[in-house]
Amino acid sequence: MKQNELMKQWAEVNKSVMESMKQLGEINSSVMTKLNERQMAAINAYMEGVSKQMESMGEAKNAQDVIAVQSKLAKDFSEKLLENARQTMDVLMQTRTDLAGWVEKGMEAANKAVKKD
Repeated sequence: MKQNELMKQWAEVNKSVMESMKQLGEINSSVMTKLNERQMAAINAYMEGVSKQMESMGEAKNAQDVIAVQSKLAKDFSEKLLENARQTMDVLMQTRTDLAGWVEKGMEAANKAVKKD
């Protein structure tokens, strides 16, 4: 009987650990997907800026036109990068919250297991 209880407890612990690892994997997968999206947004903003810059150079009639267009493009690009950085921080803060919740659940499960014995 004692050995059966031990095996049952061991199976419960393994099940709990596997579920916990699955949740951690989901958190990691989610954050990597979101960070990749942010990286692609930054690359797209850069490529768009280069494209607009090349287009504007062909349309510029004098140095003042070039400077005006360059200033606007730089402003637009920096605004896009700043927004992307803000969104990246949001992703990281959400990840921090998710990981804290994951740790808390693990601690609660560990406390319950200790109190059971």
